[in-house]
Amino acid sequence: MKELISCIKNLPKHFKESLVNLWRNGAMSFSSIFAVTITLLLIGVISVLALNVQDISANIEDGVRIYVKLERSIDENAEKEVGNQIKKLKGVGSVTYSSKDEELNKLIDKQGKDGKELFESYREDNPLGSAYEVEAKDPTKLASIAKKIQDIPNVNSVNYGGDSTQSMVTTLNTIQKAGSVFIVGLVIVALFMISNTIKITITARSTEISIMRMVGASNWYIRIPFMLEGMLIGLFGAIIPILVLVYGYGALYNYTGGSLMSSMLVLKAPMPFIRDFSFILAGLGAGVGLIGSFVSMRRFLKF
Repeated sequence: MKELISCIKNLPKHFKESLVNLWRNGAMSFSSIFAVTITLLLIGVISVLALNVQDISANIEDGVRIYVKLERSIDENAEKEVGNQIKKLKGVGSVTYSSKDEELNKLIDKQGKDGKELFESYREDNPLGSAYEVEAKDPTKLASIAKKIQDIPNVNSVNYGGDSTQSMVTTLNTIQKAGSVFIVGLVIVALFMISNTIKITITARSTEISIMRMVGASNWYIRIPFMLEGMLIGLFGAIIPILVLVYGYGALYNYTGGSLMSSMLVLKAPMPFIRDFSFILAGLGAGVGLIGSFVSMRRFLKF
């Protein structure tokens, strides 16, 4: 512990040494930074895409409901019984009742001023039936839940958007999962690249390290400059990906007006989303560089 504390006190000196080493090993440092840049750029783009897909998926899922129209002729008790049976179905979340008059009001609102004049005359003899709006706990189960509801007595019709809605929800969920797996894979690749780069640097400077050990330098004293070097490689490698995301995503958001094709496909606002994500990307680069260097030095020093 005393050894580590002593090394921490010498951090400014170690930091300066790391910068000198990066400059001295220019070609190797540049290739490492370039490799990290490409990896972090891929991580950044895919992560931003995945996070937007997650938001879009949530918006779609929130907007998807199973609309259950009841038979017009049934009484209030029968309507309640239908609602109770729907609530008992596995996978059903919230169930919202809408009376005949509320259904007529919705229809009038959709039609606007002309609709109000046309449909107000039906107040006394409302041709519409009551309805339920049903939310599924898992939107990918919409079709199976809708089918079960259709079999309940006194249900006139069931609508949830059909196979296209089901397919969209399933596709978005698949993209989210695939994106997460790919991001984890890229982080491992970045860790591996930095680790190997530091390992090559260590091998090239093995004589220097041996001399340091011979004169009594501790393992931590030798290790810390390399760890800082790896951290700097990660930080420098994050600069271009951050700039690409800040300006590229901002341009995309402005070009599309914040949405893709429909109001349901809404992109996350650039601020504070990209700002916060930039800090995460810089931290990821620094962290991966630090860990990669530590692993390489641990193997070399066998401690």
